[in-house]
Amino acid sequence: LRCRLYSRSCRRPRQVEMLTRCAGTDYGSLRFPIAESLLQDAPLQPYIHDCEVIVHEGQHTYYYCVFFKRHCRLQTNALLSSIGSEFRGDVVVMRIGTRTRSVVNMRARDVVITDYIIPR
Repeated sequence: LRCRLYSRSCRRPRQVEMLTRCAGTDYGSLRFPIAESLLQDAPLQPYIHDCEVIVHEGQHTYYYCVFFKRHCRLQTNALLSSIGSEFRGDVVVMRIGTRTRSVVNMRARDVVITDYIIPR
């Protein structure tokens, strides 16, 4: 599935595909993302944090799942580090569907929204 990667090794965020596991064979079955396939440095920081972000825009509500690694020995992420703080690690954002409550492909509008919410 398509997701948004904010990698410390790239100058800009980019769309990438993440591996997922399906709970069943039908169309509406749950999908479970394998974030380890995109986030680097497993020997240094094996644990991956995840959280759900809800964005309200007018009458629309968008749900996102954010996976990230954060460790003092990881390289600084220039995309996410601001003047007052320093972020060390990578971030991956996936969209959560409203009906299935499972991860789904990101659309063009989701890219704009994630680029807005991630630095905050």
